[in-house]
Amino acid sequence: MTRANTLTGTRLSSGVSAGGRPRGSRAGGTVARILDGAVELLNREGGDAVTTNHIAAHLGMSPGNLYYHFRNREEIVRAIFPRIVEEGLRATDASAPTLTAREFGDRHVQGIHTLWRHRFFFRDLNQLLARDEELAAAYRDYHRGLRAQYRAIFERLIAQGSMRAPRPAADLDRVVTDSIVVWFAWIPYLTSLRPRPDIAPRDVVEGALHSFLVVAPLLESGFASESRAVIEEHGRPRHRRP
Repeated sequence: MTRANTLTGTRLSSGVSAGGRPRGSRAGGTVARILDGAVELLNREGGDAVTTNHIAAHLGMSPGNLYYHFRNREEIVRAIFPRIVEEGLRATDASAPTLTAREFGDRHVQGIHTLWRHRFFFRDLNQLLARDEELAAAYRDYHRGLRAQYRAIFERLIAQGSMRAPRPAADLDRVVTDSIVVWFAWIPYLTSLRPRPDIAPRDVVEGALHSFLVVAPLLESGFASESRAVIEEHGRPRHRRP
């Protein structure tokens, strides 16, 4: 989608490595492997202490081979970030002429997947941004785009009669802010209360419900009930067929 491409293209292009090295098809495959392995390690308990050496050992490659693509941990995280941007902006895209209750619930489910796949980023957000000004600038760009798309979704729901406009009108921006704050703060909130950061998928579903409840009182009752049912359905255990 347009905003995602703009953000990832101007600050964190996927056509070259975070260190500015060109990526051919073979190099691109290696880079993707490095990023996938890094996400796996960073998501684990103690992920904030993961180094490039840990990532190289995890992937069974020499530190020098990894260094050819990424000079340090910050560059790796910076290269992971466009994935988060693309997924987050896709989930909040408001280009469709209408938005059904099921689609609105599905948006929260998409956001759940992004949060779960990259939970290290939201867990360690302040620390990561403090380490890397370039990442912090890209994050601010992302946040502006995310706010604009959240607002566009709510305006679309108001226009189609599925949501009541807040009064005063300025409260719409506050609803946008609260929705984003609850969502982004959910993982740090859980990890601050538990002796071990044992975050499970059901915890992320619960976070989606909390974020949904920010706007739920403004939604038409039938629309709200159907949207909530979609989120809760995602949190039910999946039973294998015999």
